[in-house]
Amino acid sequence: MNGLVACHSAPTINGKENERIIPRTLHIEDKPNGLRTYQLLAITDMDKSTHAEQWKWRAVTRRGELTINLNRTKVEVKWKKELDQNITSGFNYKGRGMELSDISEYDGRLLSPDDKTGMLYELRGNEAVPWIFLNSGPGNTTSGMKVEWLTIKNGFLYAGGHGCEYRDKQGEVVTEDPMWVKRISRKGVVTSLDWRRTFRRMRKIAGYGTPGYLTHEAVQWSDIQNKWFFLPRKASKTRYNETVDETMGTNLLITSPDLKKFNVVHIGGELKHPERGFSAFDFVPDTADRIIVALKSKELGNETASYITVFNIDGTVLLEDQRLDDELKFEGIYFV
Repeated sequence: MNGLVACHSAPTINGKENERIIPRTLHIEDKPNGLRTYQLLAITDMDKSTHAEQWKWRAVTRRGELTINLNRTKVEVKWKKELDQNITSGFNYKGRGMELSDISEYDGRLLSPDDKTGMLYELRGNEAVPWIFLNSGPGNTTSGMKVEWLTIKNGFLYAGGHGCEYRDKQGEVVTEDPMWVKRISRKGVVTSLDWRRTFRRMRKIAGYGTPGYLTHEAVQWSDIQNKWFFLPRKASKTRYNETVDETMGTNLLITSPDLKKFNVVHIGGELKHPERGFSAFDFVPDTADRIIVALKSKELGNETASYITVFNIDGTVLLEDQRLDDELKFEGIYFV
């Protein structure tokens, strides 16, 4: 397993660090009437339901197809449940593991993070092979990082968490670890990045300043748009309350070219389902990163559900929330 270090050297392009990595692969099928189909892969974070058998924990991958018309105005998503596959591992933390929160292909590896153990896995068939352990916060802790999102920028893999402080019932800050981001090289060298000011600035501009909060599980960098994209899972103008938080889902799309200036778009106008929040997204290929396919998660009491939606970055919805079957909680989605 690769060790963690605080700094590294890398090639530079125009003064910016850059890693040369194997390009991403996509499977595309052109159909009559200008239709084009892309292959999707979704993965579960089933929380306490991941325990498959003694000393084995599992996640489920599901394959699907997204078809879009020539004018980029109509979208259809079909899932192939018969191809569902269990992915297993023996790694756990206090009896929990394989709570996989995102998917990304990086330098030829299909990667997925376990938000319970901090392990970043390479997915190979029905096995999750450990690649890197990510520890929480600035890199000087022994606890695993609760990774919620992955993205690639300048050839580096970025891994982040909720992007907000954790507070106790009295409102006092317990830890700021979720506000640190990891930058990972193709050789597995990890750098801890302090994004505390970034996340606080973002939520203030969006109208959710302290003691309010934004929580993030869906973040991507776009090389084409040259911007960061954030789809917050939750948004509140008041202090965190566990019960109230279940209905604090958002329809916000926040973008920024430099993590200093932020633009906010409301997707689909008025928020219709506050119990659903964004958990992952990917850009639909060949759309100049202007169309997004996203997953939403619902965790209300003991009820969990997942939904898929497609929309333009101007907020126009192309596919309204469509529920995934079997009450599995899917929290990672990626074109493969």
